[in-house]
Amino acid sequence: MNWWHRAHSTPLAVTVLIVVMLVVPLLGGSTVPIPSLLAGMSAGIPVALVLPAVPAALTLHAVNRVPRVYDTTAVRPVARYQAAMLMSAALIATVIGLAATYATDSSMALSAARNFLGYLGTGLLVHRLAGHLYGPLAVTLVPVLCAVVGLGPGGRPYPWTWPLHEAPSAIAAAAAAILFGSGIAAASLFHQASA
Repeated sequence: MNWWHRAHSTPLAVTVLIVVMLVVPLLGGSTVPIPSLLAGMSAGIPVALVLPAVPAALTLHAVNRVPRVYDTTAVRPVARYQAAMLMSAALIATVIGLAATYATDSSMALSAARNFLGYLGTGLLVHRLAGHLYGPLAVTLVPVLCAVVGLGPGGRPYPWTWPLHEAPSAIAAAAAAILFGSGIAAASLFHQASA
């Protein structure tokens, strides 16, 4: 399995994920100003809700770093390795998010962990449907599109803009969990169909 980790640069992806999740509580009050078309004003979205797109895009790059032919013709169960890596990344983000929420008494880290799962699931789905080049692009576009057309009057997020909701939002948690589960299933089916 060590060769698989080196080929897919999973140590780098996990390191970036850990650093981002540890930095998120420090950026709790920082916002990125993005003009909102539907709210009629310039809205600011918290940096901590956008920042998880970086490790999600890097994780997608790690998954697709090796040409698909090497993974599909390998004797070892690389589909299981990939699923284990994605589930481990989700577990790391969730554990750090829960620990940071408990330690700082701020729910921003938990929202960032939720967004990491949702971004990663979105990227995996787009990768499956449109190709490996578009997965990371989709991950970077989701928070921007949500900010541009996802805020209603008063700057409140619509229900479908799950990345902008606060941590206790059941709608956002369910959306991120469904996207992540669907993305893992799509990635596993893709490997089985390619083998």
